[in-house]
Amino acid sequence: MLVLKTATRHWVATDYPGIERSLFHNNVGGGRSSLLRLTAGSRFPAHGHQGSEEVLVLSGSVEIGGVALQAGDYLLTSAGEVHHVAALSDAVIFVSSTSATPLVAAPA
Repeated sequence: MLVLKTATRHWVATDYPGIERSLFHNNVGGGRSSLLRLTAGSRFPAHGHQGSEEVLVLSGSVEIGGVALQAGDYLLTSAGEVHHVAALSDAVIFVSSTSATPLVAAPA
């Protein structure tokens, strides 16, 4: 059993300004379960999914793949789909993926 308490949650800056991660668990297949904390206006670039990914917006609002989501909204991404993430406000989202999610090269 794995228990991670809010009081001892550890946030780590990502390579993307305004986005921090609190890792819960590395999943079999290269994916992971974690919280992302995003400041308004921050962006996570386009990335492809080799497996499924679940997102639950816990607070604030984000845009994922052109769809605006707010607290309580859920998104399931299937293998082969590509999307970006943009914070429309300060937000916290739970993300769980079954496989790694490589970045997609920007168009030349």
